Amino acid sequence: MHFTAVSCAERGLKSHLLLRGEQPEILTGYNLISTIYGDVTYVPRSIYSRRMTMLKTHADLVASNTGHILCCNDILESSLSDHSSTSSSGHIDAHGNTENHSRKIIIINEGAGDVVALLGVIRLVQYLCQSHLLGKERQIKLVVDAGTGTTAVGLGIGAQCLGLPWEVTAVMLADTIDAYRQQEQKLISDFRTRFGFHLTDHCLNEVDGVVHWVGRCHQRKFGNILEGEIETCQHIAQQTGILVDPVYTLAAWEMATQLSREEMEGGAQVVMLHTGGTLGMFGLAQRYKSYFSKLKEGLSSVKVAPH
Repeated sequence: MHFTAVSCAERGLKSHLLLRGEQPEILTGYNLISTIYGDVTYVPRSIYSRRMTMLKTHADLVASNTGHILCCNDILESSLSDHSSTSSSGHIDAHGNTENHSRKIIIINEGAGDVVALLGVIRLVQYLCQSHLLGKERQIKLVVDAGTGTTAVGLGIGAQCLGLPWEVTAVMLADTIDAYRQQEQKLISDFRTRFGFHLTDHCLNEVDGVVHWVGRCHQRKFGNILEGEIETCQHIAQQTGILVDPVYTLAAWEMATQLSREEMEGGAQVVMLHTGGTLGMFGLAQRYKSYFSKLKEGLSSVKVAPH
């Protein structure tokens, strides 16, 4: 979300960010960056659970009586149906002002969970399959953590459309396997509807799907962490230089480690896609003070040997 705020600021657009839960006592990490770049509203968890209703209600408040509300998919539909839409939608200058039209309020779904987001992920696949990176010939097991699941589906679609021998494994974080499969089917169906004319040699089957969905190694409610996981993240960082967080990327790391042990010599190469999330460690340090105090105690007990 903070990436969206930064991108909007760079283009002279104002962003309104809806964050789940309560404002922390001290702003750090994502909360701090979001507040610096955008207009932040903290939403009670009971209201946030009805995401689209929450987004549309807030968009109505921002739009008031002078704004026109759109979703990203609406813009995509307009672009595909009329390539000359700029002549009919008004001119937008460098400061985001429109001529002859009311203000436009754009709703971006949580986790960018719309079909338009798939295009960026497919572009990522196209980048990764270059010969100096993963290449197009090797068997790859690509592992990713899944919030909304959109990134995983985009990876799967990209691999199929480019004819890559890749298998995408997504670790489910926030919902049931049925919910993830329904989201996958919807995204594939929307993708076929909007971009199917580009698909000639490859077929996307929303029934079979393009992602292998798996559960966390250690189950819990989304957003919660378990005792010992902060120390695990610390160990991974010190041993590899890679920073993972216990809410998102630790789940993918653990699954990738498990799969790499299962692969026989000469089998598929296991690749974990790091999706970010590490700024969230600052917020976790406020919520789980006792867990981070153990880290501090552990560090203070380390003695440096004299030369």
